[in-house]
Amino acid sequence: MSQALHTSSTGINAGQSQINVIANNVANINTTAYKAANVTFETLFSNTLSYGSAATSDGGGTNPKQIGLGTKIGGITRNFNTGTFVQTGRDTDLMISGSGYFVVQDSDGKQYFTRDGIFSLDSAGNLVTQSGMKVVGAEGLYSAKSSDTTVSVPKNLSVVVQGSPDLANKTLTELNNLNDKLRTGDIGITVTAADGTTVGDLVLTIDDLNQTVGDMVADFNAQIAQYEQDHPGTDLDFQVVLNGDGTLSFESATNTITFDPQTTTTTFLNATGLSDQNLTTNALNQTATIQDMLVSNDANSIALEGITIDENGILSATYKDGSILTKYIDDNDAIQWKYVTKEGVEITGADVTTTGSSLEDSNFIIELATMVNEEGLVSLNNNLWEWGPDVGEIYYGVAGEMAFGAIESGGYEGSNVDIAFELSNMIMAQRMIQMNSRVFSTASSVMETLAYLGQ
Repeated sequence: MSQALHTSSTGINAGQSQINVIANNVANINTTAYKAANVTFETLFSNTLSYGSAATSDGGGTNPKQIGLGTKIGGITRNFNTGTFVQTGRDTDLMISGSGYFVVQDSDGKQYFTRDGIFSLDSAGNLVTQSGMKVVGAEGLYSAKSSDTTVSVPKNLSVVVQGSPDLANKTLTELNNLNDKLRTGDIGITVTAADGTTVGDLVLTIDDLNQTVGDMVADFNAQIAQYEQDHPGTDLDFQVVLNGDGTLSFESATNTITFDPQTTTTTFLNATGLSDQNLTTNALNQTATIQDMLVSNDANSIALEGITIDENGILSATYKDGSILTKYIDDNDAIQWKYVTKEGVEITGADVTTTGSSLEDSNFIIELATMVNEEGLVSLNNNLWEWGPDVGEIYYGVAGEMAFGAIESGGYEGSNVDIAFELSNMIMAQRMIQMNSRVFSTASSVMETLAYLGQ
């Protein structure tokens, strides 16, 4: 009879453990990115009275006779399905729509994983969690190793934008200050002598936007030389010069050069700023030298206005003058800086130079992590997870790429607790405890009866 007491007590203990898990789920119904837990049960060892016997030619077989000794917790599993999107309107509140975890780092450099995307900028421009942990940034699309840099945004910048001196080898399609305005076509030009007579009417042709600026200038001058050859005795005294500040000049020492709109079919004039009064173009390509400013009241300082974060977790920092500093992933899957001037010119790649410790250590792309077995993660406080022995390989990368989910900004991931499911399980656990308590009470009463049989 004592066996029944022990068996029913296992049911009471198992039911109590289930209620404890349910209580934690219900308590975290509004916890950011909480993943609901569920208890499963397994049988304990069975006391075998008979193993049974096989059938023979003379008689039938018998089945085993076993008495179970109760139940135990088989496992506590997690539901890692994505929770609902909770809108807040804050640009730094993020949700991962799909697989992946944010990677955060404490003051000792130890990294953890979290789905809690409620972030903000601290006084130094670091993107941090509510508990002050720094958000780690990605250095590539896919890696087996986490980055050592954290996401931070310079609060103040000093920017020098100037024409690119290394212009000859850039193709016409790569010129950032033309804003994709350049088209193939003709440029009508009239060359007039000092006495007012027309020396020549010629047309310079742009027929290949994939040629380099150096080749275009050489082609222009070759067309000028060809015109002089086709018109014997004509000396236009005219050439196109590529300057060291990234501009082109239409030059003549003795003659006047004007542009003829009637024979001009290209947007070259408007795109470059050429006119009869201005024979030198704007800088065809611009470079930006960007330095973080630690002293905000410096006369050259541009203060941060705000940040936005896109679906790839790329930060765009907007400054008070309307300029934007961000990063992008180029065609070779390399992460590059991008600076957009207040006039809207996009300066990218090698044309952007960053100096200063803040910018050198900055990372504008949030890193995500995924793993072979996320159920092997160990849950900690503050909505954190850490590596567990059964997690397997961990991979790092950028949201929206490879196997990583995209990022939604303006809100966070809510708890995935199903309250109806939890209350149903709670009722079942309650009944489990009640019925096992009844068995326990009955077994105790029987033992009490047996104790008085000898009196």
